[in-house]
Amino acid sequence: MKTIRLFLFILLSCFFIKSYATSNDSIKLAQTLSELSSICQNVDFSDPKSFELGYFYKAAPFIVYRGDDENRKWKSACVYENPSEKEQVDATCERINQTINQDSTYKILEYTTETESEGTWHVLIVEYKRKGIIKNSAFAFLKINGKFLLGDID
Repeated sequence: MKTIRLFLFILLSCFFIKSYATSNDSIKLAQTLSELSSICQNVDFSDPKSFELGYFYKAAPFIVYRGDDENRKWKSACVYENPSEKEQVDATCERINQTINQDSTYKILEYTTETESEGTWHVLIVEYKRKGIIKNSAFAFLKINGKFLLGDID
């Protein structure tokens, strides 16, 4: 009887620990998406770096590098000072501004994870209105060095 109780306790503990970790990840992911969308939407024109580097320079640490360098691809954040990475960051912010930043009341509908060759993708399905029409987009993040970085928007 003790063995069965111990087994059940261990089984339930594993379930709750995994459930807590998933819940914690989804909360951090939602916070990251909110912070990134705010950076893309609210360019600080009083910040001299906005003119020196570019409007979306603050977003670079939130976006995963997808360039040609295989040592960094899907493993690090963009570096805004690099022209090709700047283009990637700017395009990502423009995409965010054309999706969820069109609707200040966007809703996160679902959180899922998917394992691919790049790692475990943490995906938020988001509903928003654009020109009065309800749309959905998937924002896919990789967790790199303990931080969620946006890798794709579908």
